[in-house]
Amino acid sequence: MNPLLQSVQIALQNAEQKQAIDFINKVVDFCIEHENGKVLSGWPEDRIQLLIGYHMAKDTFIVERDAEGNIGGLGMWYNCNEDDDESFIENWTADDPDGNAIFMAFLFSNTTETFKRLTRNFINKCPEVMQKKLLGIRRRRGSAVRVEYSPKVFKKVLTI
Repeated sequence: MNPLLQSVQIALQNAEQKQAIDFINKVVDFCIEHENGKVLSGWPEDRIQLLIGYHMAKDTFIVERDAEGNIGGLGMWYNCNEDDDESFIENWTADDPDGNAIFMAFLFSNTTETFKRLTRNFINKCPEVMQKKLLGIRRRRGSAVRVEYSPKVFKKVLTI
C-alpha cells in the first residue's frame, strides 16, 4: 500500500484543487503530444494524470515553462536501489529515501536548451544525483534495456 499515492488519487477524484488539476492536465497534454510511443504507450490519460500528481506530491518532478506558461519539458524520477527494476513504476511502490540509486524516468523536452535547463534544475533539486547510481530504461528494437549512467552524463548534456 502506498499512502501518498492514495492521497493523490483522492485529491484528483475530489477535484477541489482546480488550479493544480488544470496544471496537471497541461502536463498530461504535453506528455501525450511529445511521447514517442516508447514510454507511456497505452497509458490512459487518467493514469498519466495520477503519475504526474504523484511525482508532484513526492517532489520528484521538474518542469520547464516559457514566459507564456507553455510547457517545454519535464522530468520525473524515483529514489530506489541499484538492484531494483522498473516494476516499481507499474506497482506504484513508494520511493526508498535511503536507496543508493536514482531511476530517471519520463524525460521529455522540446529543445536542447530546455533539456539543459531541466538538467540544471534536476541537479539543483536533487543534488544527490551526483553521488548515487543513475539508472534508466531505453527502448531498443522494441525491447526495454536497462541503462546505467554516470553523473558525467550531466556534464555532457550541459556542454552540448
